Amino acid sequence: MERGKLFLFSRFFVRLYIGRWTADAAPPAEPAVYVCSHSNLLGPLATLCWLPVPARPWTFHMFLDRENCRTQYRDYTFSKRFGMPRPLAAAAAWGASGYVSALMRSMGAIPVHRGTARIGTTFKESVAALQAGDSILIFPDVDYTDGSEGIGEIYDGFLLLERFWRKASARPLRFVPLRLDADARRIVEGAAVSFDRTAPWKSEMVRVREALRREINGQTA
Repeated sequence: MERGKLFLFSRFFVRLYIGRWTADAAPPAEPAVYVCSHSNLLGPLATLCWLPVPARPWTFHMFLDRENCRTQYRDYTFSKRFGMPRPLAAAAAWGASGYVSALMRSMGAIPVHRGTARIGTTFKESVAALQAGDSILIFPDVDYTDGSEGIGEIYDGFLLLERFWRKASARPLRFVPLRLDADARRIVEGAAVSFDRTAPWKSEMVRVREALRREINGQTA
């Protein structure tokens, strides 16, 4: 996967802003799905800047389209979340949306069509990326504004990637948890988790989800 110039240019300045992080993560023998807490943007910034494994992030689809991105920033991010007056929020959204949507494309983001009939395209594009040798990076927090290093309630729909992957490979997909240690500025890779294809799907969904949560939160079984 080749990242675009805009991503590389932006990464240089973000690294200056967040400082150097180390990543206890080895390049995988085969493409994997990395799972990390969002931590109110700390997770994406740290991993996209310092994870030594190039990975395509799952990103809410509206951020890849300038007009949809502008609407999201104007009607929610800048106005409701940051409390800007609507005229100021509209102006800020107009400026930010062009840059952000271009940046998402430059980093190879995969659009997530959550809650729509197009969600199937997210999984199909993800499987195609894995087949091409690219890893994937997912931040499944329900409350992505939570600034803690751990992870609380998560959307577990991303685990359906295993079902799509079964059509492409005889080997189960590897889900690799990443734990953030902000004090030490470290990204710690946990034990990878895979589905047991001989076990019932529903019980495996729970087992894999909870194993990832424990690793991300630094908890023992």
